[in-house]
Amino acid sequence: MAIGLAACALAAAGCGGSHRSTTSTAASAPPQFLTHGGFNSPSDKLEVTFKLALYERAGDPRGCYPAPDRLVGLIRSWEHQRAAIATSDGSVRRPGVVYVIRRGTSCGNLRLGLRAPAGLYVLDSSQGPVQAPGLSEKHNTGGGIRKLGPPSLISRTSRVGGANRTSRLTIECPSGTAPLGGGMLQRPAPAAGGEGFYPHSYERLGVQQGWHVSGTLIDPSPNSTTPRSITMQAICAGGFSTATPSPHETVFLLPGQTKSVTASCPAGQYLYAGGFQRTDFRGFGLPGGGGDYVTESRAISPTAWRASAHAFGAFGGELTAIAYCVSHPPGPLLTAVEGSAPVSRGSSATATTPGCPAGRHLTSGGFSLNGSSGAFFASGYFVGGPRWSATAYGYFGSAELTAYGYCILP
Repeated sequence: MAIGLAACALAAAGCGGSHRSTTSTAASAPPQFLTHGGFNSPSDKLEVTFKLALYERAGDPRGCYPAPDRLVGLIRSWEHQRAAIATSDGSVRRPGVVYVIRRGTSCGNLRLGLRAPAGLYVLDSSQGPVQAPGLSEKHNTGGGIRKLGPPSLISRTSRVGGANRTSRLTIECPSGTAPLGGGMLQRPAPAAGGEGFYPHSYERLGVQQGWHVSGTLIDPSPNSTTPRSITMQAICAGGFSTATPSPHETVFLLPGQTKSVTASCPAGQYLYAGGFQRTDFRGFGLPGGGGDYVTESRAISPTAWRASAHAFGAFGGELTAIAYCVSHPPGPLLTAVEGSAPVSRGSSATATTPGCPAGRHLTSGGFSLNGSSGAFFASGYFVGGPRWSATAYGYFGSAELTAYGYCILP
């Protein structure tokens, strides 16, 4: 099974995210690019364990999650957490222990559980985020729009630095509001050679009511990496509640594969935004680099959001499409505007949409490389107007980049 960067220490050595084969049951240290991300301590433990399992899956030649007994060993060794396999009936009994639940776990699916004072937290890879107590059984609530308040744009800027280091960036809406959509802008844009910050996820934070991006500052020649200024954005509004859970659909890509996956709203619900998560590419231009990178994330109908990706190099990765839906009896919510720009090999380019039709507000966005795998998505963000822009860098070749902005009638 794959172990990867245990001894390599990616952030310090710049090994490029290689995975190597070994017969040992656990490694001496965890990959340094694993980032924390839960909404409280129990969910954080499950999220980090899941990222560890994703890392192992990426390097498996069959594209499988690690077997339960192996994952338990890795949790104990790398995370220094108590871990066990749930009983045959799936019971998660002892508090504070990360359980691998055999029932429902397979090559392509993983179930984890942790019991805390508030109750049972469950992470099922097919459903997406950690389900808090009372929400661990699959169900659907449609949410709804009562009277949508005026959407407003909020932003927050921070700096990321260090070659091949992964960062988790978030922004939260003010109390009483929730995110209709979000974006991220980096300055400077990706430089010649491809040095830049590249997102692995673009998604809504449900519990925290905000927007989230995880990504890696990648530099093929990491001796003089330029730090990036990253501006996180969210469009916030009151007067609506989202459907739960948000539909997620996931595929796994082996190196050399290109795949698409579509998340669809349940009957009677319509998109107000969408996103993607779980891509993992890093270390391009370095020995052992690889993984999968997103090439499309956009609405393809009033009820469906599609994500596409390509995998290359030494290992593969997952891709998840996310549809953010809400009940809306009158019908579809969004009108799309779009703009395109050519991306040349060895340079970055930005496509920008026109403004929304009269009376509508821009609330979210997406992009597509229109079937090409020659470029890396670098940013999707709101600009003055308001309009939506997307930026990509042509590392492997050229592409036609299209930015999609989604407009809602308040």
